[in-house]
Amino acid sequence: MNSFSIVITTFDKRFDAFLKPLIKQIKEQKPKIEVIVMINGPILEKFNENYRKDILAFLSEYEAVYPSIFPKFQSLAKIWNRGILNATHEYSLVLNDDVVLQKNTNTSFLDGVQELLSINQTTFTINGSFSHFVISKTELMEVGFFDERLLGLGEEDGDFFWRYHENYKHEILNIEIPLIENVHSDLRDEGYKKGIRTASLFNREFILKQKYQSVMLGGYRGMFDKKVKKILPDQEQYPYESFYLNNIDKL
Repeated sequence: MNSFSIVITTFDKRFDAFLKPLIKQIKEQKPKIEVIVMINGPILEKFNENYRKDILAFLSEYEAVYPSIFPKFQSLAKIWNRGILNATHEYSLVLNDDVVLQKNTNTSFLDGVQELLSINQTTFTINGSFSHFVISKTELMEVGFFDERLLGLGEEDGDFFWRYHENYKHEILNIEIPLIENVHSDLRDEGYKKGIRTASLFNREFILKQKYQSVMLGGYRGMFDKKVKKILPDQEQYPYESFYLNNIDKL
């Protein structure tokens, strides 16, 4: 019995090289597991119709795979939020599309995640990276959703990490799980101004110049380069989601 869903973010340039093999690996390890595939669109170009047809045809071959398509580019923060909310389980394993899941004769990566969730019911990163992490829907709502003012890619993980610590007074747990490889592909949409690697410059400047301020005393570093304090208040996102979860069974 699977106690979690899988949420994958992807876009056209990574379809053949990364998404196809990843979906196959997932379904070989757990054929019935729910997979939410969040398909991002381009910033400057029109959505590629051939890609739309091909990815929908490919995903339709597998059981319990549910795609969502954004015709125009959306932030990673928004795609993570929407994917986790779309998932039917309390826990979601969120994956970048450029990871490789492995197995041996006795176990697999997804078996490892399942085993850990049987003893740990909190959000946790895997092998020190937000390229693969498990998140509790309840904790996401308590901390506050990934900040969708980060309009591009990057910093959404560090911001959530900082706010998680602020809310619970401890850091997000990190757990080592074998049988997964993080490829770190540099393939990206060329339509936005690049910051560090595939991250967008807009997101970094928003974090460093608007949302947080470096401090000499006090503050908290988290995943940032220096200790900071938050100077821009967070806005409430998806305010009715808790009402939905608390009342949907009455429908």
